[in-house]
Amino acid sequence: MLRKCATALSRKFSTTGVFRVLSPSFSLDQEWTSRHNDLNRLGLGGDYEWISAVQKKFIGGGIASAVDVDAAVCIAEQKDQVEDVLELLYKLRHSENASDLAESSEYAIVRLLLNHQPETVFKFANDPINYGVFLNAHVACLAIDHFLKANNVQGAARLVSWIMQQEDTDNELVNTLSLYVCAKWAELPADQQTMPLPVVDEEEVNDDDIRTFKFPYLKNEFFDSHFDLNNPHHLVGKSLLWISRDTKCLDENLRTSLRLLGAVLYSRLDLASTLASSSTAPSVISLVRKQLQPTEEGAELTEPAQKVIEKFGEPATSAEPAKSLSSTLLEQLEKIRPSEEQKLAEQQKEEFGRWNERRRQLAKAQAERVLLKIRAEEIRAELNELDKNEEKLGFFEKRLMWEKRAAENEEIEREAAVRNSKVAVQNS
Repeated sequence: MLRKCATALSRKFSTTGVFRVLSPSFSLDQEWTSRHNDLNRLGLGGDYEWISAVQKKFIGGGIASAVDVDAAVCIAEQKDQVEDVLELLYKLRHSENASDLAESSEYAIVRLLLNHQPETVFKFANDPINYGVFLNAHVACLAIDHFLKANNVQGAARLVSWIMQQEDTDNELVNTLSLYVCAKWAELPADQQTMPLPVVDEEEVNDDDIRTFKFPYLKNEFFDSHFDLNNPHHLVGKSLLWISRDTKCLDENLRTSLRLLGAVLYSRLDLASTLASSSTAPSVISLVRKQLQPTEEGAELTEPAQKVIEKFGEPATSAEPAKSLSSTLLEQLEKIRPSEEQKLAEQQKEEFGRWNERRRQLAKAQAERVLLKIRAEEIRAELNELDKNEEKLGFFEKRLMWEKRAAENEEIEREAAVRNSKVAVQNS
C-alpha cells in the first residue's frame, strides 16, 4: 500500500520537485502555437507592427474593431508586449465595440499572462467591469494548475472563487480541481488563509473638500453577497457550497461534508447545523472544529457553533490519523482526470479551429467593408464632378433663361426705386 502511494505521488512531482496536478500534454502548447500559421494568412505583418497599428486606431478618439484587438492579443508572445495588449483590451471594453470582444482574446491574454505576469490575472478577477475578461474551462484549469505548481494556494483559491462568481460549474474537471484547491486552502494555517484581493483604502474625508465628479458607473448601494464579497473565508465557503452541489463525481456523504465546510467558512451556521451529522467526513469535522474555535484566548464557543459541533457526536478514538480532505479530493481528481482531461482538451482543440475560422470571416468582412467605404467615397466624388460638368455644359442652353431672370430682377429693382422716391416726396 505504501509503495502504491509513493508511486502515485512520484508521478505528481517533476525532477525539480514541483507539484503537478494536471498532465503536461493537457496544456495543448503545440496546438496553441499553431495559431500563428493562421494569423500569418491574414497578412498582418510582424507582431510588433500589428500591435502598433491597432494602437494607432485608438488614437484621437478612434476605435479599433474587436477582430483587430483579437489578432493583436493572439499574436503577442513577448513579455514587453503584455502591457500593450492589456491597454488594447481595456480600451476596447470602454468603446462601443465592447460586446464584440472575442473568446479567443480572453483565452490568449490569460495564457500570455501565465507565461510572463501571472499575478496580473487577479486584476481581471478583481476588476471585471473595466476589463471584462473571463475564464473558459480549459484556461481555468491551466491557471489554477499554474498557481498550485508555484505553491500559491491563495492565488489558486482566488481563481476558484472567480469561477464561482461566474456561476460556471458545468465542467467536472474544473469543479473537482476547484474543490481540491478549496480544501488545500482550508487546511492552511489561519494566518495564511488570505487571497490576492483589491485593497480598499479607508480615508477620512472633510465635507468642505468634497467635489462632485461624473463616474462611468456606480456600485450598488446594497451588498449583494456575491460580487461584493471580499472576505477570503466567505469566498472559499460559497465556492464550496455551490461547486460541490454541482459536482457529480462525488458521493453524497462527501458532497454534504464539503457543503458543511463551505457553510461554516461562509458564516452560515444555520445551514451548517442542518448539514452536520455523525457521518460527516472526519477530515471535515477536524477543519470545522478548527474554524469554529474562538480567536480570543479564554473565549467560549458561540451557541450556533456549539449546535454544529454537537451534531458530530463524541470524537472518534482511532490510532490511525484521518486522511486529509485534500488527499481525498486528490484521489477523486485522479480517478476522473484522464478521461476529463481528454474530453476537455478535444473540446478546446475544436474551439481553436472555430476561433481561427471566425477570425478569418470577420477579417474578410472588415476588409470588404473598408473597400465598400472607399468605393462609396469614390462614387460620391464622381457624382459631384458630374454635377459640376453638367452645370458647365448646360450654361449656354439656359443662357436665355438666366438673361430673362436678370431683366426681371432689374425691372423689379426700378419699380421699387420709383415707389421709394414717391414716398419720400409725399413725406416731405
